Amino acid sequence: MVKFPKWIVALLILGIMFNTTGCKKQEKIQKKPSTSTESQVPKELTKIEKDIEKIIDEAKKIKTVYKTPEKSQSDEKTKSKKEEKQKPSQNEIKWQQIEKNLKDIHNDWNSLSTLAMKKGTKLNLINSMSAAINDLTLVIEKKSKTDVLIYANGVYKYIPEFEKLFSDETLTSELKKLKFYCRDIEFKSETEKWDEISKDIVDVNSIWETLKPRLPKNAKASADKLEGSIAELQKAVKLHNKLLTKIKAEVMLNTLKSLEKVSKPKE
Repeated sequence: MVKFPKWIVALLILGIMFNTTGCKKQEKIQKKPSTSTESQVPKELTKIEKDIEKIIDEAKKIKTVYKTPEKSQSDEKTKSKKEEKQKPSQNEIKWQQIEKNLKDIHNDWNSLSTLAMKKGTKLNLINSMSAAINDLTLVIEKKSKTDVLIYANGVYKYIPEFEKLFSDETLTSELKKLKFYCRDIEFKSETEKWDEISKDIVDVNSIWETLKPRLPKNAKASADKLEGSIAELQKAVKLHNKLLTKIKAEVMLNTLKSLEKVSKPKE
Protein backbone atom coordinates (compact mmCIF):
# COMPACT_ATOMS: atom_id res chain seq x y z
CA MET A 1 0.00 0.00 0.00
CA VAL A 2 1.41 3.38 -1.10
CA LYS A 3 1.67 5.97 1.66
CA PHE A 4 1.35 9.66 0.70
CA PRO A 5 2.98 12.47 2.65
CA LYS A 6 0.65 14.31 5.04
CA TRP A 7 0.89 17.59 3.12
CA ILE A 8 -0.38 15.91 -0.08
CA VAL A 9 -3.35 14.41 1.82
CA ALA A 10 -4.15 17.85 3.26
CA LEU A 11 -4.12 19.41 -0.23
CA LEU A 12 -6.43 16.70 -1.57
CA ILE A 13 -8.92 17.28 1.29
CA LEU A 14 -8.90 21.05 0.66
CA GLY A 15 -9.44 20.47 -3.06
CA ILE A 16 -12.49 18.29 -2.40
CA MET A 17 -13.93 20.90 0.02
CA PHE A 18 -13.54 23.77 -2.49
CA ASN A 19 -15.05 21.67 -5.26
CA THR A 20 -18.12 20.83 -3.12
CA THR A 21 -18.63 24.49 -2.12
CA GLY A 22 -18.40 25.57 -5.77
CA CYS A 23 -21.03 23.03 -6.81
CA LYS A 24 -23.41 24.26 -4.08
CA LYS A 25 -22.98 27.86 -5.21
CA GLN A 26 -23.67 26.84 -8.80
CA GLU A 27 -26.83 25.03 -7.69
CA LYS A 28 -28.01 28.17 -5.88
CA ILE A 29 -27.48 30.25 -9.01
CA GLN A 30 -29.36 27.71 -11.13
CA LYS A 31 -32.24 27.60 -8.63
CA LYS A 32 -32.75 31.37 -8.84
CA PRO A 33 -36.45 31.94 -9.52
CA SER A 34 -37.46 32.86 -13.06
CA THR A 35 -38.79 36.34 -13.78
CA SER A 36 -42.53 36.64 -13.18
CA THR A 37 -44.96 37.70 -15.93
CA GLU A 38 -45.55 40.93 -14.05
CA SER A 39 -41.92 42.00 -14.39
CA GLN A 40 -42.09 41.45 -18.17
CA VAL A 41 -44.58 44.30 -18.52
CA PRO A 42 -42.63 47.51 -19.29
CA LYS A 43 -42.38 49.97 -16.40
CA GLU A 44 -43.71 52.69 -18.73
CA LEU A 45 -47.01 50.83 -19.15
CA THR A 46 -47.32 50.33 -15.39
CA LYS A 47 -46.64 54.04 -14.81
CA ILE A 48 -49.22 55.10 -17.42
CA GLU A 49 -51.82 52.90 -15.72
CA LYS A 50 -51.01 54.43 -12.31
CA ASP A 51 -51.21 57.97 -13.70
CA ILE A 52 -54.61 57.25 -15.25
CA GLU A 53 -55.85 56.03 -11.86
CA LYS A 54 -54.48 59.20 -10.22
CA ILE A 55 -56.23 61.42 -12.79
CA ILE A 56 -59.55 59.62 -12.21
CA ASP A 57 -59.16 59.83 -8.41
CA GLU A 58 -58.34 63.56 -8.54
CA ALA A 59 -61.13 64.36 -11.01
CA LYS A 60 -63.69 62.63 -8.78
CA LYS A 61 -62.70 64.96 -5.92
CA ILE A 62 -63.24 68.14 -7.95
CA LYS A 63 -66.28 70.01 -6.68
CA THR A 64 -68.77 71.73 -8.96
CA VAL A 65 -68.58 75.51 -8.56
CA TYR A 66 -71.88 77.32 -9.05
CA LYS A 67 -71.91 80.92 -10.31
CA THR A 68 -72.98 83.53 -7.76
CA PRO A 69 -75.09 86.61 -8.63
CA GLU A 70 -73.15 89.54 -10.12
CA LYS A 71 -71.87 92.14 -7.67
CA SER A 72 -71.14 95.86 -7.99
CA GLN A 73 -67.77 97.11 -9.32
CA SER A 74 -66.59 98.18 -5.85
CA ASP A 75 -67.30 94.68 -4.51
CA GLU A 76 -65.45 93.18 -7.45
CA LYS A 77 -62.37 95.35 -6.79
CA THR A 78 -62.31 94.36 -3.13
CA LYS A 79 -62.74 90.70 -4.11
CA SER A 80 -59.93 90.83 -6.70
CA LYS A 81 -57.50 92.28 -4.13
CA LYS A 82 -58.36 89.50 -1.70
CA GLU A 83 -57.95 86.84 -4.39
CA GLU A 84 -54.44 88.08 -5.15
CA LYS A 85 -53.41 87.20 -1.60
CA GLN A 86 -55.30 83.93 -1.51
CA LYS A 87 -53.72 80.56 -2.17
CA PRO A 88 -54.94 78.39 -5.09
CA SER A 89 -58.29 76.72 -4.41
CA GLN A 90 -58.56 72.97 -3.80
CA ASN A 91 -59.99 72.53 -7.28
CA GLU A 92 -57.05 74.41 -8.82
CA ILE A 93 -54.56 72.23 -6.93
CA LYS A 94 -56.32 69.11 -8.22
CA TRP A 95 -56.24 70.37 -11.81
CA GLN A 96 -52.51 71.11 -11.43
CA GLN A 97 -51.95 67.54 -10.23
CA ILE A 98 -53.99 66.17 -13.14
CA GLU A 99 -51.87 68.17 -15.60
CA LYS A 100 -48.69 66.82 -14.01
CA ASN A 101 -49.94 63.23 -14.35
CA LEU A 102 -50.89 63.95 -17.96
CA LYS A 103 -47.34 65.15 -18.78
CA ASP A 104 -45.95 61.96 -17.24
CA ILE A 105 -48.29 59.90 -19.43
CA HIS A 106 -47.04 61.69 -22.56
CA ASN A 107 -43.40 61.06 -21.58
CA ASP A 108 -43.97 57.38 -20.80
CA TRP A 109 -46.04 56.86 -23.93
CA ASN A 110 -43.16 58.22 -26.02
CA SER A 111 -40.97 55.36 -24.72
CA LEU A 112 -43.71 52.71 -24.67
CA SER A 113 -44.79 53.31 -28.29
CA THR A 114 -41.20 52.69 -29.42
CA LEU A 115 -41.05 49.43 -27.43
CA ALA A 116 -44.42 48.35 -28.81
CA MET A 117 -43.34 48.94 -32.40
CA LYS A 118 -40.19 46.84 -31.86
CA LYS A 119 -42.50 44.13 -30.48
CA GLY A 120 -44.39 44.15 -33.79
CA THR A 121 -47.57 45.77 -32.46
CA LYS A 122 -50.26 46.61 -35.01
CA LEU A 123 -50.09 50.27 -36.00
CA ASN A 124 -53.85 50.57 -35.45
CA LEU A 125 -53.47 49.86 -31.70
CA ILE A 126 -50.60 52.34 -31.33
CA ASN A 127 -52.56 55.04 -33.19
CA SER A 128 -55.68 54.38 -31.09
CA MET A 129 -53.76 54.76 -27.82
CA SER A 130 -52.05 57.91 -29.10
CA ALA A 131 -55.39 59.43 -30.14
CA ALA A 132 -56.93 58.58 -26.74
CA ILE A 133 -54.09 60.37 -24.91
CA ASN A 134 -54.45 63.42 -27.18
CA ASP A 135 -58.23 63.51 -26.63
CA LEU A 136 -57.67 63.38 -22.87
CA THR A 137 -55.26 66.32 -23.16
CA LEU A 138 -57.90 68.44 -24.90
CA VAL A 139 -60.60 67.81 -22.28
CA ILE A 140 -58.18 68.46 -19.41
CA GLU A 141 -57.40 71.81 -21.02
CA LYS A 142 -61.15 72.60 -20.98
CA LYS A 143 -61.35 71.47 -17.33
CA SER A 144 -64.52 69.45 -17.81
CA LYS A 145 -64.75 67.01 -14.89
CA THR A 146 -67.13 64.46 -16.47
CA ASP A 147 -65.27 64.48 -19.79
CA VAL A 148 -61.93 63.99 -18.01
CA LEU A 149 -63.34 60.92 -16.24
CA ILE A 150 -64.69 59.46 -19.50
CA TYR A 151 -61.56 60.19 -21.56
CA ALA A 152 -59.07 59.10 -18.87
CA ASN A 153 -60.93 55.79 -18.76
CA GLY A 154 -60.75 55.84 -22.57
CA VAL A 155 -56.95 55.70 -22.30
CA TYR A 156 -57.24 52.90 -19.71
CA LYS A 157 -59.18 50.89 -22.32
CA TYR A 158 -55.92 50.10 -24.14
CA ILE A 159 -53.89 49.08 -21.06
CA PRO A 160 -55.07 45.40 -21.22
CA GLU A 161 -54.28 45.26 -24.95
CA PHE A 162 -50.70 46.40 -24.40
CA GLU A 163 -50.30 44.11 -21.38
CA LYS A 164 -51.08 41.10 -23.57
CA LEU A 165 -48.21 42.07 -25.88
CA PHE A 166 -45.64 41.75 -23.12
CA SER A 167 -47.14 39.11 -20.82
CA ASP A 168 -48.55 35.59 -21.21
CA GLU A 169 -50.85 36.08 -18.21
CA THR A 170 -54.19 37.14 -19.74
CA LEU A 171 -56.53 36.71 -16.76
CA THR A 172 -55.58 40.08 -15.25
CA SER A 173 -55.99 41.77 -18.64
CA GLU A 174 -59.55 40.43 -18.98
CA LEU A 175 -60.45 41.68 -15.50
CA LYS A 176 -59.13 45.11 -16.48
CA LYS A 177 -61.38 45.09 -19.53
CA LEU A 178 -64.36 44.57 -17.22
CA LYS A 179 -63.10 47.47 -15.10
CA PHE A 180 -62.98 49.73 -18.16
CA TYR A 181 -66.56 48.93 -19.21
CA CYS A 182 -67.88 49.27 -15.66
CA ARG A 183 -66.32 52.72 -15.28
CA ASP A 184 -67.50 53.72 -18.74
CA ILE A 185 -71.06 52.92 -17.62
CA GLU A 186 -70.60 54.84 -14.37
CA PHE A 187 -69.15 57.98 -15.97
CA LYS A 188 -71.46 58.05 -19.00
CA SER A 189 -74.54 57.65 -16.80
CA GLU A 190 -73.81 61.22 -15.65
CA THR A 191 -74.53 62.42 -19.20
CA GLU A 192 -77.26 59.78 -19.70
CA LYS A 193 -75.76 58.23 -22.83
CA TRP A 194 -77.97 55.16 -22.49
CA ASP A 195 -77.40 53.78 -26.02
CA GLU A 196 -73.63 53.63 -25.44
CA ILE A 197 -74.12 52.28 -21.93
CA SER A 198 -76.39 49.48 -23.23
CA LYS A 199 -73.61 48.41 -25.64
CA ASP A 200 -71.17 48.37 -22.70
CA ILE A 201 -73.44 45.98 -20.79
CA VAL A 202 -73.43 43.60 -23.76
CA ASP A 203 -69.61 43.67 -23.78
CA VAL A 204 -69.48 43.11 -20.01
CA ASN A 205 -71.61 39.96 -20.32
CA SER A 206 -69.60 38.70 -23.28
CA ILE A 207 -66.25 39.08 -21.45
CA TRP A 208 -67.63 37.56 -18.26
CA GLU A 209 -68.95 34.45 -20.08
CA THR A 210 -65.48 33.62 -21.42
CA LEU A 211 -63.61 34.70 -18.28
CA LYS A 212 -65.63 32.91 -15.58
CA PRO A 213 -64.61 29.30 -16.49
CA ARG A 214 -60.92 30.29 -16.40
CA LEU A 215 -60.95 31.63 -12.84
CA PRO A 216 -59.17 29.63 -10.09
CA LYS A 217 -61.28 27.52 -7.69
CA ASN A 218 -60.46 29.76 -4.73
CA ALA A 219 -62.10 32.68 -6.57
CA LYS A 220 -65.58 31.10 -6.67
CA ALA A 221 -67.10 33.22 -3.87
CA SER A 222 -65.81 36.47 -5.37
CA ALA A 223 -66.88 35.35 -8.86
CA ASP A 224 -70.43 34.68 -7.66
CA LYS A 225 -70.58 38.15 -6.10
CA LEU A 226 -69.35 39.73 -9.32
CA GLU A 227 -71.92 37.85 -11.35
CA GLY A 228 -74.63 39.16 -9.03
CA SER A 229 -73.34 42.73 -9.29
CA ILE A 230 -73.34 42.52 -13.12
CA ALA A 231 -76.98 41.41 -13.07
CA GLU A 232 -77.90 44.29 -10.72
CA LEU A 233 -76.08 46.82 -12.91
CA GLN A 234 -77.91 45.54 -15.97
CA LYS A 235 -81.27 46.11 -14.24
CA ALA A 236 -80.28 49.68 -13.34
CA VAL A 237 -79.25 50.42 -16.93
CA LYS A 238 -82.58 49.13 -18.25
CA LEU A 239 -84.36 51.58 -15.94
CA HIS A 240 -82.25 54.48 -17.33
CA ASN A 241 -81.80 55.70 -13.77
CA LYS A 242 -78.67 57.81 -13.37
CA LEU A 243 -78.20 57.51 -9.59
CA LEU A 244 -79.04 53.81 -9.42
CA THR A 245 -76.66 53.02 -12.31
CA LYS A 246 -73.84 54.96 -10.62
CA ILE A 247 -74.34 53.08 -7.33
CA LYS A 248 -74.53 49.65 -8.98
CA ALA A 249 -71.41 50.40 -11.05
CA GLU A 250 -69.50 51.31 -7.89
CA VAL A 251 -70.63 48.06 -6.26
CA MET A 252 -69.40 46.10 -9.28
CA LEU A 253 -66.01 47.88 -9.16
CA ASN A 254 -65.61 46.89 -5.50
CA THR A 255 -66.39 43.23 -6.23
CA LEU A 256 -63.93 43.36 -9.13
CA LYS A 257 -61.18 44.49 -6.74
CA SER A 258 -61.85 41.47 -4.51
CA LEU A 259 -61.79 39.12 -7.49
CA GLU A 260 -58.51 40.61 -8.74
CA LYS A 261 -56.85 39.94 -5.36
CA VAL A 262 -57.80 36.25 -5.20
CA SER A 263 -57.13 35.66 -8.92
CA LYS A 264 -53.56 36.99 -8.96
CA PRO A 265 -51.09 34.31 -10.06
CA LYS A 266 -48.78 33.11 -7.29
CA GLU A 267 -45.14 34.05 -7.85
